[in-house]
Amino acid sequence: MIKLSSRQLDLFRKLINRENIKVKDFAQKYNISVRTVYREIDNINKEIQTFGVKVANADGGLVLNGDSEQLIHLKLNIPGIDSVMKVQNKKNLILLDLLQGKGPIKIQYFAKKFNVSSATISYYLKDIKEWLESKNIILVSKPGVGIYIESDEGNIRHAIIDLLYQTYSADELVSFLQEGYEHQANPTSNKLNNELNDRLLNMMDHNTLKVIEKALTNLATEMNYQIEDRLYIELAIHLALAIKRLLNGETIDIQNSTLEKLKESGDYIYAEKIARSITSDLPIEIPEAEIGYITIHLQGVRIGTQALQVDDQFLTTMTNKIIQKASVVFGINFREDQTLYKDLKSHLLYSVYRLKNGFKIRNPLIQQIKNQYKTVFKQCKLTLDKTLREDLNLEINDDEIGYITMHFLASLERLKNKTRKINALLVCASGIGTSRMLMAKLKKIPQLNVVTTASVLKINEMKETFDLDVIISTVPIQRDDIKVVIVNPLFTESDLEKLEGELNVRISVQPQERKIEFEKDQLSQLKYIKDYSSQISVLTKNVCFTTMSSTQVNCIIKGLLNELVEKKLLNRQQALSLRQTLLDREKLGAIIIPKKNFAIYHCASSEITEPMIAVARLDKPANLINLLGKNEKVTTAFLMLAPLYVKESLEIIGDISSSIIESSDFVTEINRSSNVEDCRALLEETLLKKLYVQIERIFS
Repeated sequence: MIKLSSRQLDLFRKLINRENIKVKDFAQKYNISVRTVYREIDNINKEIQTFGVKVANADGGLVLNGDSEQLIHLKLNIPGIDSVMKVQNKKNLILLDLLQGKGPIKIQYFAKKFNVSSATISYYLKDIKEWLESKNIILVSKPGVGIYIESDEGNIRHAIIDLLYQTYSADELVSFLQEGYEHQANPTSNKLNNELNDRLLNMMDHNTLKVIEKALTNLATEMNYQIEDRLYIELAIHLALAIKRLLNGETIDIQNSTLEKLKESGDYIYAEKIARSITSDLPIEIPEAEIGYITIHLQGVRIGTQALQVDDQFLTTMTNKIIQKASVVFGINFREDQTLYKDLKSHLLYSVYRLKNGFKIRNPLIQQIKNQYKTVFKQCKLTLDKTLREDLNLEINDDEIGYITMHFLASLERLKNKTRKINALLVCASGIGTSRMLMAKLKKIPQLNVVTTASVLKINEMKETFDLDVIISTVPIQRDDIKVVIVNPLFTESDLEKLEGELNVRISVQPQERKIEFEKDQLSQLKYIKDYSSQISVLTKNVCFTTMSSTQVNCIIKGLLNELVEKKLLNRQQALSLRQTLLDREKLGAIIIPKKNFAIYHCASSEITEPMIAVARLDKPANLINLLGKNEKVTTAFLMLAPLYVKESLEIIGDISSSIIESSDFVTEINRSSNVEDCRALLEETLLKKLYVQIERIFS
């Protein structure tokens, strides 16, 4: 999308409207320099260069260089110049005039109506022509005469209904069918939008819809003929439009041979009943061709291959062919999904009939499917191009493809969630070596879960112990209560095929694990991981917890060290030396976590060989001064000690320090701890998470 600032947009709008504007004047208006204006021009040219249009400084002032068609195309793509929605509404109103018109309409009529140039209307007509051609409708343009369409009535009606579904959601159409459309000018909606609603929705008179609803209700109650909701809506819209067209003298044609064939079907009787019910309430005659057309709609919901005259063997072959082709296109074995086969065959029963008889279904979710499942839709389209379109010479529209896409989306979800493995018992009488070799081969089959191995005598016991689906045996076994597959102890290719057939699965044996080559640096890092994990075990063993009533720093430190002495992690001499080191550090400023009541003491010393931690809960808060010289109340004292020359110990103490700073939860949980087990568990969890990050980094 083209993005312009408000100032750039203002400049561009003036150029589009061919206002005489000079660089100097524009600079004065916005109180900017001439150089800034030229920079703005450069930025505009970068945004619009793909349109073949350029802003240039000519003798008379700034101009847009480009032919008229390029300028129109550019204008329609600049937000704020002419919104996309307004343009689409104009195109739709032109379409309605053409679809409902009875003669040529001059381009100037539309130009005047929408207050645009004739060149702009000509540009709109390119898209309109393409859309009409997709509906098998020809747009004719004759100089001096005007524009009009050529097509049969059936295609025109299909196009009008397509335009309805394109403009409104299924929910909006249902609301209209139930409540009607009473136009009230909406101040938040533009004039074009209000006119489009008037023109489109009022093609279906609400009183007529009430008559149609009565006719369909009578059909359901008197003849027990139920119509599914989706088709009910479509049939009601079709009938309302047909009546409107008939009142305007527009009738539909069906070949006599087709009509006679339709009369032979049971649905023609129902269609006649609908027609009689409508004509009893409305002053209108419904011709046989229209009744035939209603019959085609009704046949889309009849159940059974005989009613639709579609051969069951043909459907089976076509369903299998589509699934096989889709498996190649998607690279996924859809043959494993029997639900897909059943649902797709049922759908094709009606789909093929509709396609053969030129009846088009409408899918209200088609745009959502195209947008949200773009790749799957394209793959389904390619699949059906190679089957229905090429093999049967049937044109299949996006709405039909959308419904089939939904079947494959459901299948993909089922296949993705098919995680339960087949529980197998391995029975082998050839010795432990052969048994293990066979077990190793079976473990490479992802669909199998070999629960255990057993002898023939222990099958009943294993069956009670495990939820078994199959027995895979190297010796003949006769069982009526569970499937048995006899295989060669060496498990050959033919055994694999036999297993596929018996289990009704497609097996893809997992390849042997590749040999991992490590570089020197990776081995060094792995050694570091090993040593780090060893230090975690050491540290979590060397954790102490105590409570104390001291509130002076020297007493707190002494109490923490005494606890380590009592647990025989330090001796008295080490404690005295470390106490002095900690007090010297404390004179430089206490490390206190703001508003967490948490004080940290730590040091590294050559006098100790293992890392250790002591935690003290203070009975009364101690008033201590933090590094910023501010008073803090402390209720938890946390002492960390590490051997000076053990790298992994220092790393562990550093990781705990970072957790204290980075994770408020860590400090909160330590504050809540009431015993050494709580502290030890929290420290272990924190360090294991750090270890996991290191391992993930190495192996990624």
